[in-house]
Amino acid sequence: MLQTPSRLSDLIGPRIRALRLARGMSVNSLAAAAGVSAGIVSQIERDRANPSLSTIEKICDALGVATDAVLTAEPPAADPAFVCRANRRSHIQVGAAPILKEMISPPGDRNLRLMLISLPPRSENLDMVMRPGQKAGLVMEGEIRVVVAERAARLFPGDGFQFSSTQPHSLHNDTDLPAKVLWVIAESPADGAF
Repeated sequence: MLQTPSRLSDLIGPRIRALRLARGMSVNSLAAAAGVSAGIVSQIERDRANPSLSTIEKICDALGVATDAVLTAEPPAADPAFVCRANRRSHIQVGAAPILKEMISPPGDRNLRLMLISLPPRSENLDMVMRPGQKAGLVMEGEIRVVVAERAARLFPGDGFQFSSTQPHSLHNDTDLPAKVLWVIAESPADGAF
């Protein structure tokens, strides 16, 4: 059985709160370190907000953990750490549309992550994290528009793309049909070596 988006959302707040408390941080100090408001941290911890992935990543950076620490379900003990079963994928909904993001990569602190992004008709993902590394994708279903540094490309099933993730970028579904993209994030390690 797939973990439903609402179930994972129920886990994000308590996990952030537990990590914050384990580090002896107040809501205000976490908010300041993450560059977000104390109100949004409090709302997330109490499951009263639908945070963007960008906000979650900022909070996780401030806590010194990978986003998997709050987004990914614990793997079954029988599976090796490099496996993420389809029925154990973590999901998160972002935006008003809402856009569904499924984590395909297994949990852990890795510089390479894969996810499936499902974009409902007439939706867009504007809240993208920009940090050193690369982003790439493959259109699985539907038609999307990718905008990178003010240049746009319309892509169809089987089309791929790759760009430096330090550039402003966004993902759009301008059609009346759903679209799905395999999304790859390759972050540069802290020492700058890739």
